[in-house]
This record gives sequence, structure tokens and C-alpha cells, in this order.
Amino acid sequence: MPFYQRLVRDVLYPLDCWRAGETARLRYLREFERTQYAPPTQLRELQWRRLQALLRHAYQNCPFYRDRFRQAGVAPDDFRGPEDLVLLPLLEKRDLQEQRDRLVAENWPTADLVPNASGGSTGTPVSFFVTKDRLLSRSAATWRHNRWAGWDIGHKVGIVWSAPQDQGLRTWRRRLRNWLLDRTLELNTALLTPERIRAFHGELLRFRPDVLLGYARSIALVARFIRENRLRPCRPRAIVTSAEMLEPHDRAVLEEVFGCPVFNRYGCREVSVIASECPQHQGLHIMAEGLFLEILKDGRPAALGELGEVVVTDLLNFGMPLIRYRIGDMASWQEGSCPCGRTLPRLREVAGRLTDFLVGSDGRLVSGVYLATYLVGQRPEVGQVQFVQTVAGRVSLLIKPGRRFRVPDDPDFLTSALRQHLGPDTEIDWQLVDDLRPEPSGKYLFCRSTAWKSAGFGRPGPAKAESLSGSEIP
Repeated sequence: MPFYQRLVRDVLYPLDCWRAGETARLRYLREFERTQYAPPTQLRELQWRRLQALLRHAYQNCPFYRDRFRQAGVAPDDFRGPEDLVLLPLLEKRDLQEQRDRLVAENWPTADLVPNASGGSTGTPVSFFVTKDRLLSRSAATWRHNRWAGWDIGHKVGIVWSAPQDQGLRTWRRRLRNWLLDRTLELNTALLTPERIRAFHGELLRFRPDVLLGYARSIALVARFIRENRLRPCRPRAIVTSAEMLEPHDRAVLEEVFGCPVFNRYGCREVSVIASECPQHQGLHIMAEGLFLEILKDGRPAALGELGEVVVTDLLNFGMPLIRYRIGDMASWQEGSCPCGRTLPRLREVAGRLTDFLVGSDGRLVSGVYLATYLVGQRPEVGQVQFVQTVAGRVSLLIKPGRRFRVPDDPDFLTSALRQHLGPDTEIDWQLVDDLRPEPSGKYLFCRSTAWKSAGFGRPGPAKAESLSGSEIP
């Protein structure tokens, strides 16, 4: 191990946690490193203890859940095990949109609540709060999962990302911290051009990252550009894909171009990392110490291997509990034990989220994840939006309006914001609809674009979607 990487991992990073009053991150990381090998019965007992505490807390302190328990005719003591969660209705994204303040615990100090937001893979923007301690446990969980890919604290990381809350080295303090501690090099996928990708490629060669992290489709786009332009690639030890569905042909091109294994990850901004691949690549291990996951088929628990809706309960965010939150993805359980020895339950596949790029009037590519998170997320009253594009420089918006939707203010905002990102000459039309048509899998795609495939960045071949991923940068 290089001396400086060891110095960051063993000295500078712990000192930074101590300076910031965030030593709980290290405590959680030690816990998660230990519990990933715990007997399954011990993991289930841990989940149940945390779930019981969460249910009692939510009932006593959150107006939304007090009403929900009463309407369902149950009290916390009626729950005898995790299987009794079915007594409570599902928490929907519209609940976060319309009832956010009533979801917040009345006894929780406001200063401890950190605001966050997600456009979400369904294109339905939500805002929410996370406690400071939960942010630390989320970060520790992400680092635990990073280590499965051979990515540890102190390694240099090339990032192909676009979430505005995760990006940016705007101040000298932030740049100094990055140089000393974080050690990242970023390519913002909000705007991709051949020139920007070529420049980033040159920076990667000089930077020599240990790991590449990125939106699955964005980083595959970079790989195809490198291959088709016969450029010399950097040689990281691993690639971690996130935020978009990782398709088999994208995994293959990444491993071919960069000469290292790809580790897929699944999550969402509301609860952070949900599941990740280990070195065995036989399903994705769930972050079971902090999350309770359900997969439902027609309202009942799905059988092993049966595709169903993902429903998640965050066991550690007591400031704004998310109990039985339907996140809008489809997944199935993996049976048996993993050869890696970790006892965390696994997902066999996650299917249904597929993010396309939109092509601007000047040929630029803009990530659909970025538009959903940054644009739609600024305007929750919009409701639900789908971007449709078949021709470069022309976008149609299908809008299922929210309760506070206003014409022409909200369509004008979306039109203006899209032109800022796609170019002033981009043609944009919109229409209001009563509903948005889902895919055959039951999953809604917030971006339907075929124009990017012929935009000159490298065209992937057809393949069945393998799995999906997404979480925040640690």
C-alpha cells in the first residue's frame, strides 16, 4: 500500500472525523465490517430491534404516522415481527411531496435535520430530511461497500457524476481538502461533449486513479469514446457503477477498455446505498444493518427469484422516518448463500430504471439523471414529468401535474431551464396528461430518448438490462 494512501486512511481521515465531531462514522464502519459476517439470525434480531424502536418513535412523535397507525387500526405493540409491517400502508413519493413536515418527528431538534432532495428515477421530485448521525452511518455503509471493490479511504478516484449537491471544488478550502484527503477528479455529466471527454481522459492519465466511480451509462459512454478514438486508457483497480441500470454490454465494454472488474451498486438518495456487488459478483448484498427491504408482488411478499416492487424502511433515520417507502424500482431475491462468506441478504437483479441522455441543439449530451434531480427537483409542484426525444435538439414534455401546478409558470420554468442546459435553440413542447404510461415491467421511465444513440459518442448494442444502481458519493 502506498505510504500516502496509508497516511490518509490511518491518520488524516480519522483526525478529520475527530476535528468535525464525526467519530461516529468510524464507529459505524467498525460495526458494519463486523456484522456483515454475523449469523443470519443475529442480523434479523438486529433489524427487528431497530424496527421496533422506529415504529414506537414514529407513532409517538410523527403526526403523519400517528394518523396512519390509527387509520390502519394498529399500535406499535401489535407488531410481533417484521412480517407484520404489512399492517401499515405503503409510503408513497406523493406523501413526501405533500406531507413532508408531518413526517418529521416533533421532538427532533431542527438543527440536527439536514435537507436533501431527489428527482428520483420515477421523475417525481421529493425533498426530505436526514439526521446528522444518519448521514454518518450512510457514509460508513458506503465505505464498507466500497471496500468490497478494493476501494479504501485514501485511494484516488475518478468520478463521472452530475448531482449538483455532490459536485464542485468551488472554494480554496474545498480544493485543498480534495488534494489532501478526498483525492478525486470529476467529470460533470450534466454536459458531455467530445472535447470535454477528451480533456477528462488526459486528466485521468495524469491523475492515475485507483478507482473509477460513475453513472453506469455515462462512464460506459466515456469508455466507448476512448475505444473508438483509440486513446490509451488509465488502469484503475476497479470501477463502481451507480445511479443507472448497468447493462451487460456496458459492463463488458468497461472491463475491456479499462482492464478491471466492474462492481455494480444500487441505492437511492432517500436512503443512500441499498445493495452492492461483492468480489463474487453473484447478486448484490443489502445494507441490512440500516435498512429493512421488502419485495412485493401484487401486495404480497415475492417468492425467491420473483420480480416485485422494492419497498424500503430506513431503520436509522429517526428525524424523518421512512417506513415502507415505495421507491419505484423492481427487484428479485437471490437464494442461497454467497461464496464470499458475507451473510447479508442479496438481490438477484434490480430492473426497471433506465436513464437516457438528451441531445441538445448543438449536439451536447445531458444526463437524464441530472435533469430529473436538478431541474425537476427544484419544482416539486410540477408533479411528474417525462422527457421524450427522438430527434436531437427537440424535446417533448409529458406532465402529470401536481396539486399546486400552475400554467404558464411551471411549464415556462421547465422550458427555460431545459434550454439553459440543452442550448437556446432547442425546440420544446409540452402537454398535460392524466397519467404516464409505464413500461411492461411496471416501471416508469422519466426519460425516453433514442436521439443520443446516433450522436457520435459510441453506440451500445442491444441487450437485456442486468441491474440498476444509484447512491450518493461518500
